[in-house]
Formats: sequence, C-alpha cells, structure tokens
Amino acid sequence: MTESAEISMGLPAHGEVADLLETLAREYLVPGVQFAVYERGEITSFVHGEMSYGSGRPVTPDTVFPWGSVTKSATALLLAQLVSDGDLELDEPVGPLLPELAATPNSPLYTATPRSLLSHTAGLPDMPPVEGDLSLRDCVAASADVTALCEPGVRFSYANLGYVLAGRVLESVTGVTWWEAVRDFVLTPLGVTPGFLGGSAPAPVAGQHAVHLPTGTVQPVDEPGLPRALVPAGALLSSAVGLLRYAAVHLTPDAAGVLEPELLAVMRTPVPGSAAFGLAEGWGLGLAVHTDGAGRTWLGHDGNTGGASCSLRLDPERGIAMALMTNATSGRQMGNAFFDALAAKGFDIGHFREPDLGVPLSGADLDEAAAEVCGKYRSGADLLTVRRRGGGDDGEGGDGELVLDRPGLRPAVLEIHQGLEFRLRSETAGRHASDESKDLYCFVRDSRTGRVGGMYMSGGRLQVREGIGRLG
Repeated sequence: MTESAEISMGLPAHGEVADLLETLAREYLVPGVQFAVYERGEITSFVHGEMSYGSGRPVTPDTVFPWGSVTKSATALLLAQLVSDGDLELDEPVGPLLPELAATPNSPLYTATPRSLLSHTAGLPDMPPVEGDLSLRDCVAASADVTALCEPGVRFSYANLGYVLAGRVLESVTGVTWWEAVRDFVLTPLGVTPGFLGGSAPAPVAGQHAVHLPTGTVQPVDEPGLPRALVPAGALLSSAVGLLRYAAVHLTPDAAGVLEPELLAVMRTPVPGSAAFGLAEGWGLGLAVHTDGAGRTWLGHDGNTGGASCSLRLDPERGIAMALMTNATSGRQMGNAFFDALAAKGFDIGHFREPDLGVPLSGADLDEAAAEVCGKYRSGADLLTVRRRGGGDDGEGGDGELVLDRPGLRPAVLEIHQGLEFRLRSETAGRHASDESKDLYCFVRDSRTGRVGGMYMSGGRLQVREGIGRLG
C-alpha cells in the first residue's frame, strides 16, 4: 500500500477535511486525533494535536492508539479461519470443545455457537460475573452458571462475555494464545505490526484522557491494560493507518491469503435476530452493518476505552474504508460530529436512523407508559430500577417523572416516547450535553406475552425485567 495526499472517493478536499478535524478536536477538547482513508490500495493520513495533553509531543501517522472493541472483529476473523480449516462449525455448540464446561451441558455458554457469539445473539449478559485477572479458561469455568437474558438467536445483546468465550474456543482448538494467533495469523500477514494494550507496542502510544466538556477539564487517564480474559474483546493497538491495513482483508481480493472471499462474505452478512437498536441495522460476525442515504452498505465497529475512542468503517463493494482515532473520552462525540459533517457535505458512511419520535409523553400518556415500564431490570450483576418520581424502591406509585436508578450514578430522568423509546435527560443543556443525553434507548416487549420484558441500554446492552426468566 502507498500513502497519498489526494482523495478521490467523494470526500471533501484534503484541506477541508484537515480543517474540520482541527475545528472539532478543539471544540470537543480532544488532545490528539488520527484520521485515515483507504481507497483501492492507497492510504491518506491526517493528524492533529498532541499525544498527551500539554506535552507538546505531536501526534504523527505512526502514533499508536487503542482499538477498544474494534478488536472483536479480529477475534471473529480468527474463528472464521478455524471454520475455513474445518476445525469449527459456525452453528455447532462450542461446549464440547471446552473441558471446563463438560459438567454443565445446559449452560448457555455450552450451547452457544460461534455464529451467535460473534453476532451478539447468544443471549449472554455483557460482562463475565467474576472479578480479578483470570485466564480465559478460568473465566469461562467461573461463568458457566450465568443466566441467559433471552433465547439464542432471538435478540441482539452486546456481550463482552461472548468474546471471552470465543477467545477461549480459539485457545482450546489451536493450542496457542489469542495474542499469538492474532499476531501470526492476522496482523503480520496483513502488514500490521501488532500492539497490545498494557504490553508491547510498535510505536509511541497516545496518552488517554477523560474530558468533561461542561467544565472544560481534561484529565489524564491511566489505562494499564485489560484483564486477561477480556483481551479478545478489546486489547489491540495500532495507528489509524495500521487499522486500515488490517481492514484491507475485506477490501482486496485474497488479501494476504488470510481468509477466502466466501467466508469473508459470511462475516459481512447480518445474522437473523441481530438488529441492534441504537447501533446498527444488523450484525455480522464481528462487524456492524449500516446503510447510508444512498442505500449502500457500510460495515465496521466502534471502540472505547477509559480515555480513547476508535471508529472503523468500510465499503467492500467500492474498496474504501476510513478509521478515526482519538485520545479522549469526548472522542466519541467528536467522531459523531465529524461523520455528521461529512454526511452534510455529501459523504454519508451510514448510521443508525432514528424513528420519528415526536414529543416526549406527558399527562395520561405518561401514566399509561409508566404502568408498563416501572420495575427492576437485570443483566448479570447489574440491577436497574425504573420508577415514578415520588414512588418507592419497587418502582411503583408516585405521579412525577420517570426516573432510572443505577448503582453508583445519580438518578436520571427518562424522556419516554410513544414507541417506548427513551432518552436520559442531560444535566447540561446545549450542544455539549453529555453523550448519554443524545443516545436513544428503548423498552422491548416479550414476544410471548406482549408485555414489556426488557430494555436496551448503552451500546445495545439488553436488561431483562425481573421475574420473567428469559426474554422471548
């Protein structure tokens, strides 16, 4: 691949893109940014800012940033390689491959399939129900008695636990560690020098920062690494250029012989039941599926750490891709604003399209909705309560606003709409309201009873109402 100073795929001019990045980085207090564009074998790179706030050390095209959950796409690619080699079947349970699950054949981990794990349709809660720096094997063993949120293949529920299990399957089948496999079978063949959060890196690593926009504060964040069990879900590092070299496996015929085109196409195909409210129209194997305003399909993934953000988007049909990396928590907001600005200039990479919400419910309509949704909702160890202001802890009673109680956080007011979609009211008005106030969530009905049985919260994470068992 070569690096180019020109863009010909419909983006605004090079200088206009650079100015836009600089303007938004300053507005959202992001210390450093990389943006790179791939088009048919050529990569154009943009950089702005500094590696760490106040350091004076500039971000360069070689500076390394965390991928966060974009790492999951590489784990999915590794399991697809096992399918290609005949070592794994996409729709067979993984339990028989793992000795630590032999005694729990009814566990949702035992019965999960690679396809359901990689598309977040296995019905698993988000995080393993354990703490500490456990190995993949020990984490899977300790999670065997986890309670499924819904029946497999019925609903999307974003689950890091699913990728813990996928990483353990890889380890068990190949006899090598996840890190060795992703280095030797994916990154190195694609010309990417591997980097690892909390470990080795091919170049200086950008610092991470927590940004509070209402007060204009930027604080360094110490992110030493991930627990070993979560490595397959979020441990990779590279520059934006390196991320696009990796993504080229989906853009060029027989890219380095990593995986045959037929299985790459399977990875990009939405799995039934994978519609991800608030995130994407569907989910393939490790890749979200979006449609832009012209009806073209874009794929990709987003990732966030405690002080950085990463976004990857690609269009295999046209052979183009782009990667945006920042070293701040506000990078997510900056990225949304950046991609919105590109769309306004005629270059839409696809995004979740909100329904027509109308105004939030009030009066008798709010009373009716409150009667349906008040109660307790759980995902693993996380317990949330929806209640009426003035009501008790059981969520009932009261006649004020709807409120969401979450452990360790202030209560948030729900602004609920006719279709039971809702937002959490921001404490800060204006353009720099928190990310949370802009995200759209929703309550969902159990298909068996028609009653509200769950809700989608941040990042497509499903919470199930207490007392109904698995959500249908």
